[in-house]
Amino acid sequence: MRVEDYIKQLLYRYECVIVPGFGAFVTQFNSAEYLAESHKILPPARTITFNKSIQNHDGLLAETIAKGESMDFESAKHKIHLFVDDFKSALKTNRELEIPKLGTFFLDDEEKLSFEPQTNINYFVNSFGLSAVSASILKPTEIQPENSESESKVMSLDTTNLTEVNKKSEKKSYLKYAAVGIVAISLASFAGLYQYNNYLISHNDSEAQKAETLLQQRIQNAEFNYNLSELPLLTEKIETVKPKYHIVAGAFRVQSNAAKKIELLKAKGYDARMIDRNAYGLYQVAFASYTDKSSALVQLRKIKSIENPQAWLYVKQL
Repeated sequence: MRVEDYIKQLLYRYECVIVPGFGAFVTQFNSAEYLAESHKILPPARTITFNKSIQNHDGLLAETIAKGESMDFESAKHKIHLFVDDFKSALKTNRELEIPKLGTFFLDDEEKLSFEPQTNINYFVNSFGLSAVSASILKPTEIQPENSESESKVMSLDTTNLTEVNKKSEKKSYLKYAAVGIVAISLASFAGLYQYNNYLISHNDSEAQKAETLLQQRIQNAEFNYNLSELPLLTEKIETVKPKYHIVAGAFRVQSNAAKKIELLKAKGYDARMIDRNAYGLYQVAFASYTDKSSALVQLRKIKSIENPQAWLYVKQL
């Protein structure tokens, strides 16, 4: 597999892929975006930029090539070196060179290098298969006024019906007097029933209050005995966040040498420890490990400037 193909694969997993002696491909995250002119919604994406000032060997590309092609680490570094030499020679001759799915490099008359990325490639894994979505504009609907003519017909009909009802009620007005007598008798019976119901409600409230008071007294006088040895113990373990970012100080074939390196770093104040062995069976020693990426990068810059310029960041949940 070609070196540029390994670079593309790593950009889906890492934010920075360094090509020693050439530069670094860096991805930048862009959230979902709405284009007002075309009324389209773009999904989240990672776009590529190129920084030629970052050329330190972090081992990521070489280790990936060595594992993918079953070769040793030095052979993988040599393959990268040949790729860089061939690329620079072709660019110097043609002044313009394209790497498919990455972008195009330009070399001007003053030998200044510029890079134009391909914008149709999205290196954000969570947006795989997503494309731009067209948004349609909703138009307001007009509310039709109610039919006033039908309302007038309904009102005329109601007035006619009301007149007929009044005429019928006049004819049967004599029935009202009999109804008044019946209502008076009913009210007298209802008044007696109402007083009786009030008595029942008052009596029930009084009895409920007595029962509540007696219950509270029994609760206060009660004794509770618990045998602590019979209570279940909390056996669930609380999961801790394991560090993911490790600043590598070196790799050793002999484990005792790795242990000596750890003691030396601890004497200098570093929280050094041994992390997992790499693909070549070497014992890796880290200056420190972090759960937060920004903190790890800040500390990596300090270590590179004052302690070890060859230190690099190893990303893996251990």
